[in-house]
Amino acid sequence: MLKKISLCIITLSLFLFGCQSEKKKYPSEYPSSKSYSEKDILYPQNSKQQILSSSIAIVDYSHTDLGYIMAYLSHENKKRVKIQITSSQNEQTYNYDLVSLEPIAFPLQMGNGKYMIKILENIQGKQYAIVKTLEIDVQIKDELSPFLYPNQLVNYQKGDSITHKAIEVVKKDDNDLQRIKDIYTFAADYLTYDDQKAAEANEKYILPDLNELLKVKKGICFDYAALMVAMLRINHIPARLICGNTDVEYHAWVEVYLKGKGWVNPDIFMDEKTWTRMDPTFASSKFDYDGQYDAIYYY
Repeated sequence: MLKKISLCIITLSLFLFGCQSEKKKYPSEYPSSKSYSEKDILYPQNSKQQILSSSIAIVDYSHTDLGYIMAYLSHENKKRVKIQITSSQNEQTYNYDLVSLEPIAFPLQMGNGKYMIKILENIQGKQYAIVKTLEIDVQIKDELSPFLYPNQLVNYQKGDSITHKAIEVVKKDDNDLQRIKDIYTFAADYLTYDDQKAAEANEKYILPDLNELLKVKKGICFDYAALMVAMLRINHIPARLICGNTDVEYHAWVEVYLKGKGWVNPDIFMDEKTWTRMDPTFASSKFDYDGQYDAIYYY
């Protein structure tokens, strides 16, 4: 995974309001917007109205209009099982390890159109057999919807400590720009970089555990990004976790969507109706990175 220099990316300054640069002026005001409580958090539903069933796994595709499917193992399996999601629109493919008997969401983040869903079972080494296949026509009501729900990589459930913390951190804020700033500041300040976990991540894929993260207070870039994305989504602010390459190495960072416009730091302008990149890992390490970000995967 990443070395210490590539701590997770959320490049937001702590000096959000009233700042100025030679070229741009930062707004000191932003329109008020609704605040949310824990009862308002959006969670995916496993309604079982439309399912793809196999001997090893089950896929619930009842809520593709909200930008996700649910999937889970039908029983304990010694062989590795994967869910593969491919968009016919851009021919991009996402592969996920399926490890839980409990339903978990997987995003349909590649827009509207035809998707191919496959249940795969490991044969040997890196070889997998196709167990079941389903083609679905996805028409998402709101293009931002896939980035408002938890999923396997940004995973939280009712009653989790992260849901309470996310609401608590922004309880005094009256607009989304301030909420983004406070969540960013919390993620960057709360965690320290975990070199040991980074070394382990070079050998195996480790999914973020948000409840554990709040306890141990340290993690790698994947953790920083997942923590911030979760806290934003809990507060109904669209955010996506991105994995890709930087000039340093492979990395994880955050993009946040905010209607309207406002400055989040002297270097990043949140344009009207656009996604804006944020990197909490580099911010936490006080590493002033101004290189390239080459996004590969969006979650």
